[in-house]
Amino acid sequence: MPKREKKSLSIVDISKLAGVSVATVSRVINKNGRFSAETQKRVEEIISENNYVPNLVAKGLKTKKTNFIGVIVPDITNEFFSMVAVEIQNSLRQHGYFALICNTREDISIEREYLDILNGIQMSGLIFISGNTRIENESVRFLPTVYIDRAPEYLGKSLVIESDNYSGGRMAANTLFEAGCRNIACLRYAKNISSHQRRHEGYRYELEARGLSFNASLQFSVDEVSYNAAKTKMLEVMESGLAFDGIFCTTDWLALGTVAALSERGKKVPGDVKVVGFDDILSSRLSSSPLTTIRQQVDIMGRIAADEIIKMINGENIDTSKIEIAVSLVKRQTT
Repeated sequence: MPKREKKSLSIVDISKLAGVSVATVSRVINKNGRFSAETQKRVEEIISENNYVPNLVAKGLKTKKTNFIGVIVPDITNEFFSMVAVEIQNSLRQHGYFALICNTREDISIEREYLDILNGIQMSGLIFISGNTRIENESVRFLPTVYIDRAPEYLGKSLVIESDNYSGGRMAANTLFEAGCRNIACLRYAKNISSHQRRHEGYRYELEARGLSFNASLQFSVDEVSYNAAKTKMLEVMESGLAFDGIFCTTDWLALGTVAALSERGKKVPGDVKVVGFDDILSSRLSSSPLTTIRQQVDIMGRIAADEIIKMINGENIDTSKIEIAVSLVKRQTT
């Protein structure tokens, strides 16, 4: 005869076993209100013996508030995004909140589905890591929301946390110039994303400040931020005969793909072409040609995002609508 599974207890069952009211059990679980040390011990022993786990979703439906915060990520396999998500998750736990990480694969329809689900469980807030810049879901549009890396079209009372992308772009161009480069190309994401746009603007400003004319023929873009997309694009560029002695790539993955393409075509890095990336992901350090790059302070971005959204949830005033985090240059072998 098959063994019957043990039925999980409800809060009502616990109150009967402990000989106290449901309200008292609730106070013990939530650590608020009045109850004796003896009652607390008895209730906690019953909870422990029966592996009771509070139904937080049901609680949220009743109270219109949960300890869940949705974290929207465009590509969890991208090291930069995953590192930020981990920092957010760890920081939220310290505040007693839980991150529900949703990987959208840069698909707007998937993002909409996740937002509908998160809204249905009464999440308390949203954190977008490089998410869609246009939020169409009216039910979540006015929730406490923090945007990391990409500013939305409609900000409202939300908060944007970005690296100083403009300064980073200037640093990259300056590094290539000081290394002797005079025909400096740029490879960026084709979508009009604020972070990539600002990096490109900084790069362009620095070129012109150094007396170099902006060469539109040396501006390249890809439809996705990936090693393979960058490699394919740069192989096409070299096949066309365009000449450049330095290139700024607006992410490390684009830079790593570029280095691979240059190597495949017999170009030496940094002898023939010098390369600078942006992010300082682990792969940029472990590459066969460790990458010169602009480092983002991922840990600080994640902690600030968690701290600020908790303030917003608690009704505290946010002093600014934008927080900019300093970046720094890390010189390695590609320059």
